[in-house]
Amino acid sequence: MRDREIENIGNEYQIDGVPYLALEEPDLRWLRPYGTVFRVMDRQYSGSLCFGVEGRFGRLFVKYAGAKTVNYRGKPQNAVAALKEAMPLYDREHPALTKLLAHGPAGDGYAAIFAWRDALPLSAAHGPNAMSRMRRLPLEQSLRMLDSVFDLHLSLAEDGIVAVGFSDAHVLIDFDRGEAIVCDIDRYRFKPVYSELGRTLGSSRFLAPEEYRLGAVLDETTTVYGMAALAFAVYSVRGNRSRQAWIAPGRLWEVARKAVSEDKADRYPSMRAFLDAWREAVGRCNL
Repeated sequence: MRDREIENIGNEYQIDGVPYLALEEPDLRWLRPYGTVFRVMDRQYSGSLCFGVEGRFGRLFVKYAGAKTVNYRGKPQNAVAALKEAMPLYDREHPALTKLLAHGPAGDGYAAIFAWRDALPLSAAHGPNAMSRMRRLPLEQSLRMLDSVFDLHLSLAEDGIVAVGFSDAHVLIDFDRGEAIVCDIDRYRFKPVYSELGRTLGSSRFLAPEEYRLGAVLDETTTVYGMAALAFAVYSVRGNRSRQAWIAPGRLWEVARKAVSEDKADRYPSMRAFLDAWREAVGRCNL
């Protein structure tokens, strides 16, 4: 079963010859100073339209809230408020985090402008599937990419931020540079965090059990669960978490399996504890 269904197929519009879907045509004249649109991502569940734009500032990734998009169940003003609220989350320098360049009011809504990366989404549901390529990389290289993503989430956790709704849809792989980039942390929240929907938006393969319970506390062990779920997505080839399906060294499976325990008390209590255990296991693999 798909995690969410498109509620309305919408209407097709174009910008700079690039087609996209929306429920109504938005006023995008504010985009002109940034250059020519070469890509549109119109199926976002966040309520944003996303654009690849090339012009005098180089290539940019622009996220715009305020349009009536096809996959968003809320009102455009709610998407605007959510995008504004997310901006402080990006206020950090880390090689695994997409770089925020500017943000502010735009047209009838709000826009955030990021540096563009020529990278592929790790999730097959959001574009060309990079997962098979990731698995064919030398193990040392793929582990280094994962470590960078884990390290970013350690940094976030130490600042009191919980990775709500994390999935492989939030990860891009730049194969030319050998880097993984987390491109979307909009739904992350500063503690204290509670499950407000009864089921957090996102992929069921990555959601911790508490993200399904209305009013449940979401904390650092929720982030630990999401990071281990990413490891299973990369190194478990049959879609389950059994040892038989795991293609990396067994020591790493033992760490990942503990981190996705159903009971929060059985997981690593912090991102620091998880990452220390993961790095110790990597160090013992004689790569």
